[in-house]
Amino acid sequence: MPNESNEHSIQHIGNTILVVMMEVEPEGEEAFERWYNDEHLPERLEIPGYVSARRFKLEEGEGVLKYLCIWELEDASPLESDMYKAQRARPSEIRDRANQYITQRARGLYKQIYPLTGAYEDHSGYYPEQVRG
Repeated sequence: MPNESNEHSIQHIGNTILVVMMEVEPEGEEAFERWYNDEHLPERLEIPGYVSARRFKLEEGEGVLKYLCIWELEDASPLESDMYKAQRARPSEIRDRANQYITQRARGLYKQIYPLTGAYEDHSGYYPEQVRG
């Protein structure tokens, strides 16, 4: 249904993203999920400069890893901060357990190039009806 309002919600979007993809052994997925959701996400988002994080699990595809996390950052500076380094150095039993099951990891830091700020969005008012199953 078309959006009747001319007002659009505005979301703060960092201009840098950190993309992390991982493959996890099936028997370790529960430990991995617990670590990522209960410890890793909250810890990182305490660091100034981290804006948000979103996690995804692969539904379909080839040549990519099963788990994806997209971290939005103001810039790359949080990855060099003392707080980030302290978190990485801190012992964590739950992280150590989860890491035993991670078989592949890919990580990339990306800087936004277009548009220069915010997000390119379709505000034309046309939204096709969703297919319901």
